Amino acid sequence: MKEIYLTFYQFIPLIEIAYSHELRDHLKFLAEGNTTSKTIEKSYKNKKICETSEDIKTAFLSTYSDLRWSWYDDGYNYYRNFRSFIFQNQPLRPLVPIISRTIKWKRTPTVDSKIVSTKKAELSPILIGRSIKKIILTKTDKNVRDFESNLKLLLRFCNESKIKEKMSFLNGVFKDTSAISIQDSDIITIIETDPQTYKNLDFANQKINRVYYGGIELFVHDMKQVYVIYKEKPPKVLRKRVEKIVSLVFSLKFLIQRATYLLSTDLLENLGIRTVSNVLEYFLSSLNPSIYSSQNIPNLLPKHYQRMLFKSLCRKMNLLNNFSNLFEKIKKKILDMPAYEASFFFRKKNIFTNDLRDKVILTLAEEPEPKLSVQERLMLDFFVDQYKKELENDPLYDFKVQREETLGTMTRNIVRKNINTWLKDKGFPKNTFTDNELKKAPVADVISRLNKKDLIIIAPVEKGRVELHLSLNETNKFIEKLLL
Repeated sequence: MKEIYLTFYQFIPLIEIAYSHELRDHLKFLAEGNTTSKTIEKSYKNKKICETSEDIKTAFLSTYSDLRWSWYDDGYNYYRNFRSFIFQNQPLRPLVPIISRTIKWKRTPTVDSKIVSTKKAELSPILIGRSIKKIILTKTDKNVRDFESNLKLLLRFCNESKIKEKMSFLNGVFKDTSAISIQDSDIITIIETDPQTYKNLDFANQKINRVYYGGIELFVHDMKQVYVIYKEKPPKVLRKRVEKIVSLVFSLKFLIQRATYLLSTDLLENLGIRTVSNVLEYFLSSLNPSIYSSQNIPNLLPKHYQRMLFKSLCRKMNLLNNFSNLFEKIKKKILDMPAYEASFFFRKKNIFTNDLRDKVILTLAEEPEPKLSVQERLMLDFFVDQYKKELENDPLYDFKVQREETLGTMTRNIVRKNINTWLKDKGFPKNTFTDNELKKAPVADVISRLNKKDLIIIAPVEKGRVELHLSLNETNKFIEKLLL
């Protein structure tokens, strides 16, 4: 290679997009996974028309330009094998960036034998902003000898503009940034060169992690610099795909850090139930590193060498353990939620929520289960079915409010009038409960027994003709398991 390629990344986690009321209207599709995918699919189908259409303009970043969908730079290949998941209503977010034009980096400091210096901005559907600055150096003995001092000079110039770059993203994405507090990353540097040049650089005092696959070597220095070593001059598309991997790994690193921090605050307690559900789904479907190299969800990264490099680099960066810690925090949040909030979340029924549901139920299964007669179990299932029926259309899920009564609350007469029809629909004998049993005051014996086992709540009503309300005890772990 006759050149040394330098790329400087500044990562700006924008998880707030998933829940902020200040999100600009034309970016609201990014808040929910399925809506994001469907919007990108629309752009994909109209990509030839959209090359000159104003409709694809999504945001404006000062010092850059409008952000637009990118179907060049291999965006098409990152998306076409992914489309089947959209038609299955899976909330995966494709790796197709919304990107600005590439423009000249005017503030580049003077460096000998500089060929070109440019910058651009990207907003990824996985909710991270990226400021990208590039410099190509002609490889000379002097450049190699002075490389460390030149790199420090360039990093200083990148750092000087960090606040301005971050505010450019925030102002382009949010209407009001006064309540938005986001920590951007350090400058991450990718240096692409050949083995001999790398050998001539002195890194004896730096901790180095090496990743190797298919003739491509990656050396990670202090988690801030990644050297990509090619034995021969690589094709442009290979360089872009390897850079994509490094960028994705660091994107996930900073997003996982941000998500872990947000979960440690009272964020979820201040959001409506539907928004909480979307945020947790985003964490599960976008921040898990294993899905990008999974055999069950193939081709999110189009090439085998990409998936192998990604997997190895994630291991070096400890991303799987970091996400595992985040996953456990999410699981704990679910277990601590009121049952109706957790039930609403698990209504989504996709590959990510199903996996979490299985693990939550396994945890709940460790709780001792009450011994129930056939009658008790059928009556309990009747209450659970009524609860889930009301769950489907509850109008309170857009708000963070305390319910006055539990979902599925019934009177003794409602139970008596409806349970035999329910038994018939489920294929059970209608004579399981006699009318005299169900009429017994104050409640039928089977309901009284369920109340003593802490499964059904019998609550007196202060006003009106109805004396009692009957409902499931949502705080009981066995009931929670049935609802989930």
